[in-house]
Amino acid sequence: MNLRLHLSTMVRESRGSRGRLLFFTACLAIGVAAVVGVTGAVDAIEEGVRAQARDLLAADLVLSSREPLPDELPDVLDELAPGHTRTGILELPSMAAVAVDGSPGPSRLVELKAVDGSFPLYGELTCEPAGALHELLTDTTVVVAPELLSALQVALGDTIYLGGEPYTIAAAVIAEPSRLGFSFTLGPRVFLSRAGLDRAGLLAYGSRVRYRSMVKLPESAGADQLNLLRSGLREAFPDPRERLSIETWDDAQPAVRRQLRSVRRYLGLVALLSLLLGGIGVSQIVRAWLASRTAAVAVLRCIGFRPREILTLYLGHVGLLALIGSLLGAALGSLLPALLPYLAPDLIPPELISAWQPWAFARGLGLGLGVALVFSLPPLTSVYRVSPALVLRAEAEPLPPSRSVQLACAATLLAGIFGSAWSQGDDAALAGWFTAGLVITGAALAGGALLVMKLVGRIPRGSVPPTLRQGLSALARPGAGTTGAVTALGLGVLVVMTMTLVAERLDQEFADALPEDAPSAFLVDVQPDQWPGVRQVLADSDARSIDSVPVVMARLSSVDGVGVDELLVDRERRARWVLTREQRLTWRQELQQDTQLLDGELWSDPERAEVSLERSFAESLHAEVGTELVFDVQGVLFELLVTSIREVEWRSFAINFFVVVEPGVIEDAPHFRIAAARLDGDSEDLARNQLAGDYPNVTFISVRVIIEKVLELMRSLAVGVRVLGSFTILTGLVVLAGAIASTSLRRSHEVALLKTLGVTRRGVAALFAVEYALHGLIAGTIGGLGALALSWGFLVHVADVSFSPSLLALGLAMFTGTALAVLCGLAASRSAMAAPPVMTLRA
Repeated sequence: MNLRLHLSTMVRESRGSRGRLLFFTACLAIGVAAVVGVTGAVDAIEEGVRAQARDLLAADLVLSSREPLPDELPDVLDELAPGHTRTGILELPSMAAVAVDGSPGPSRLVELKAVDGSFPLYGELTCEPAGALHELLTDTTVVVAPELLSALQVALGDTIYLGGEPYTIAAAVIAEPSRLGFSFTLGPRVFLSRAGLDRAGLLAYGSRVRYRSMVKLPESAGADQLNLLRSGLREAFPDPRERLSIETWDDAQPAVRRQLRSVRRYLGLVALLSLLLGGIGVSQIVRAWLASRTAAVAVLRCIGFRPREILTLYLGHVGLLALIGSLLGAALGSLLPALLPYLAPDLIPPELISAWQPWAFARGLGLGLGVALVFSLPPLTSVYRVSPALVLRAEAEPLPPSRSVQLACAATLLAGIFGSAWSQGDDAALAGWFTAGLVITGAALAGGALLVMKLVGRIPRGSVPPTLRQGLSALARPGAGTTGAVTALGLGVLVVMTMTLVAERLDQEFADALPEDAPSAFLVDVQPDQWPGVRQVLADSDARSIDSVPVVMARLSSVDGVGVDELLVDRERRARWVLTREQRLTWRQELQQDTQLLDGELWSDPERAEVSLERSFAESLHAEVGTELVFDVQGVLFELLVTSIREVEWRSFAINFFVVVEPGVIEDAPHFRIAAARLDGDSEDLARNQLAGDYPNVTFISVRVIIEKVLELMRSLAVGVRVLGSFTILTGLVVLAGAIASTSLRRSHEVALLKTLGVTRRGVAALFAVEYALHGLIAGTIGGLGALALSWGFLVHVADVSFSPSLLALGLAMFTGTALAVLCGLAASRSAMAAPPVMTLRA
């Protein structure tokens, strides 16, 4: 059959169906808009990060470590990269303070950045007043972030104290490379020279310093030379424990890009769920459309069209409509990336956003077309069941369906869902679980709808009011679309309610995590001889629950006689972090109240030096009671026998450790102390300011400030997730409206008949409202129960948080589902309710 005949036949077949096919387009447009919006937003940020990679890294290559960089590094760089430029950076937290009338004044936790050389090597650091950073910094001057000026109530030219030494504020930093606007930090940045840092005397034992070396290659160097330099550095400084990080501009902001990929995977699957719900609506509308065209299909068969040609005809029609709906949705979703800087200016810097995302547009378009076609295929195969004899005999039985066609349709549908999920999540296993979960959930909703429809027929009608009786009967009548509508709306309720319950429970858990006696501040890098004076300052500030423990920094050397380097080669599923990280050891005579002994006994072997391990640490290390561990403390080896395993309640915010050593073993090793205390608002400021003046090396961290900042970010993300989840409810409502609109002709005849029997328009609306309310009640009940089950499973078994099912939440889901279904259903039935009684004569 030629293409021209195909097109003309498609146009004729759309006559009389354009109203219901409008819902077809809307179902796809909403889902595609969600997919394109999420994909485009994440791609826009990632593309912006990549496009500004050199400026964001501020160098071609950066070496970074928590330990001092190798002394041979300059010689190796001279050999591998002649003509390069190098800048040394040291980063560490500290306290900045001002003096008021000779006494300690306001203080603030800051991030010091000591620069030895030119900075930045790429990009621009903007200061006010203008000037190059290396010219502004001397051993007595600093350049600070603007927020520090307001926090300490100082101005340019004033003096602040770092490590007890005075520094003049030479300028304020307006913009800095390598620092994204939405990065999380403990305090404002303060730049100083390397000589200025040495003058402050803050590099004592236990200081948490990050050492960096930034390298800029000659302009003639290309990507090949950069890769050769990275490979040469890896060979020159082999690092089995991964202490030395080597990052190039092509890897700029890897943590940000990893987080973006995780966000894309999660939100992408939520958006895909909206699109798949639209697919359910497409399937329903196509089924109702073909049911109304059964006679036309029989005529086509009589004039020589073969079933596969008719299938191709209608499939082309679906494809054309899907293309229109997908284009509309993709255009709508493409607006989201451009709006991000205005919706979240504090989280998303405008310079990181690229407004046009062709890949996101193409992906949404492809997914929209694919979902529409695979969901339309099962109802379209009904053309094989239409007998040509139907033209002459209306009572002709439909042809029996082919089992091979049914299996092929089911396989195609599952493959389409799996492929879409794989495309959105970039993970085959995750796509498999998503597909299985969707199938199981959809089957449960469809099964629940079918069960209700079957039970409806067994309800005694004599004692049921007429309006309710009519609504119950409407659920189970042929062509009612109950199963599809309940499945789509129920999935929407399930997704939104699950995300809401999980987010609220996690918010509550986080907000309630601080017990009444939990510390509100931590003090780090307290030297042993400073502790008596620090404790007195806390006591004078009315601090409560004061606690302090010594800390020895060490590295694991061997496990049961096997060296760590050998274990890293053949890890036997051991977690890398327990083998490579620098461990913090302490000693205690007794366990704390928030610690429970799970296995073994504490300090039970008088012949051996003992150690107690936290449960998750022991599991990651594959250690148990009887395991022998050797720790390296600045070249001195300590052999320790594991004699107990502990469970720690980390949410208590008390000072706890993965590794606790028996008293009398490591006390002579170099160590510092950390402390915790509970302070009220004014008392906290008093203690912080006094400590900044008397003990400038001590870092004062306010826990509540950090928790509130993290909590604010979590809530912002939760709002975004809920807004995206609402797409599923909107799609479910459109599916419901589409199912109602697809039966508009039958409903028009029904309305005309009811009016002929004397039912008023208000009475007809009441009958329809009961039917739609039952749709929503069933969907809300089944979706709500599913949401409670999913929330319980995730919170208890994944997040390790207690959860009690809420009958109030279930009631809200039932009410919301019912109300939305009634409003949407009546709106979609307005044209049918306007049908005049004369239609009963024309029928």
